[in-house]
This record gives sequence, C-alpha cells and structure tokens, in this order.
Amino acid sequence: MSQGQATATSRMRALMDAPGMIRAVNVYDAFSARVAQDAGFKAIGLGGFQLGAQRCVTEPTLTMTEVIDSARLITQAVSIPLKVDCGAGFGEPVHVTRTVREAEAAGIACIHIEDQHYPKRAHYHEGIEKVIPVEDMLDKIHAALAARRNPDFIIVGRTDAMRTHGPAEAIRRANLYREAGCDMIECFPNNLEQVQLAVKEIGAPLLYVNSPGNRHNRVVFSWNELEDMGYKMTLDSTCVLLTAARALRENLREYMATGRPPANVDEGPELRHWVETIIGLPELYEIEARTTEK
Repeated sequence: MSQGQATATSRMRALMDAPGMIRAVNVYDAFSARVAQDAGFKAIGLGGFQLGAQRCVTEPTLTMTEVIDSARLITQAVSIPLKVDCGAGFGEPVHVTRTVREAEAAGIACIHIEDQHYPKRAHYHEGIEKVIPVEDMLDKIHAALAARRNPDFIIVGRTDAMRTHGPAEAIRRANLYREAGCDMIECFPNNLEQVQLAVKEIGAPLLYVNSPGNRHNRVVFSWNELEDMGYKMTLDSTCVLLTAARALRENLREYMATGRPPANVDEGPELRHWVETIIGLPELYEIEARTTEK
C-alpha cells in the first residue's frame, strides 16, 4: 500500500467520522480534479456519466480498466480523497473482488457499488432502470468487504430501487446493505418526501447526489438544505462537465463566427498563467532554475 493511498483513505475516513457534511463534486480528469482542489473541495468523485462523456462513450460501456486507469491519473494529481463510481462492480462477486483490489491499488479512497444489472444498458440514462435480487447484491457486498485490505477504504452501497420498486423496497435494501457492512448508503430518492423519508428510515450515513440538468425532475438541493436534513455527504454529478461543456460550446461557436479568440480567453495572460499554476509549471521552473538553467 502506497503512502499516498494511506493518506487519501485516512483523510476520507476522517471526513466520515467528523461532524458535518462532506461536500464534493464529480470531476472527469486530472485537470478538473486539480481545479476542484484549488477551489477548496476536500473530496471529489469520478462519476460514470462524466467519465463516459470525457471519452465520448456512455457509462454502461466503460470497462473496469478504463475507470481504474482514469482514477489513477486523478489520485496522482491531487491530495484530496477520490470516490469512484464502480457501477455494478463490473460483474459478479468474483469481479467485484478484483474491482476493490484494483481501486485500492490506484489510490482511490471510496467506491460505490450499485444493485443494477451488469452490464448496464444505455437506457439507464433515460430512467429505465432494473435492479438485481437483493440476495445477489448482498453477495457482491460481502465479496467487496472481504477483498478490502485497508480498513479505511470506504465502500458505499447504492440501491436504485426507489425508482424501480418504490421507497419501501429501497429502504429495506439500504438497511440490509448497511447491516452487511457498507460504510455509507446511496439511494436516489426522487422527491422531497423520499429525501426526508430516507434519512428517517435508513440507519446509515447517507450520500445524496445532486444532478443539475437531470431529465427526471430529481430535486437539486443546496448544501445547507441537505446538511439540515441529515445527509452525511453530497456529490454533484454533472456540474463540472456541464460547466466545461457550456464554455466550450459558446466560445468555439463564437470563434467560428468571428474568426477571433473569444474575449474571455484573450484578455491577457492571467488565465493562462493560472492554468500553468494548476498543472504545476512553477515548480518545474524552479527545478530548472537550480539545475539545467542555472
């Protein structure tokens, strides 16, 4: 186990154990992770939707290798802990075992495993979801816990049964996943009533996913609202991707229309200098000044 991994996992565990809510956003690559760290976030996530978009594929077609390799680039670039969307564990319990071990080796601090079918289908993005029998999901959770080598590595159990079977089944599954040993639960409530019901009925720290721009009318809450309701962690699944998408779309369309770089990127060296700082160029300049350029 590397020192970097030990630090990331212990930091995530400390955030779990400390009072207050963990406030995080999903990123999609090392650069967006560095920007989130620079903005002050204490934890980040790598979401399947954003990673799929970054690769111009859909989340259900991502492989374990693609996800873990992408996460490794992020953990090498930041010091804050990373939670990774590991979908349905990339298979059956034996595949979940390898997923957990690869995640730990990549310096990931936390993963979630969900009770959807594997392989997932693209229609998941349109809200057409299916869940596996609860006994099969419990087998995956037990495999994940047995594979974990670092006790600080956090395993989140996610159920999508709120949409497929309703609140009662989702709550039942969530409590079973907690009893099986999951550190935190993600249950995707669809409205305010379900959001409040989950806190009341699920005996576990809860993670709420804010999803700006979602097509299912799932409520987007402020951090204060979620913390007041009792959620332990919130993760924004799309803000980083949509922010980048809007800027790229608008600026490149303007460039095509005018033939000139947009003013908001050609107003002086400040933005480019900030990017250089984010990727670590000042440190390299200093090294060269002491060595090859002295």
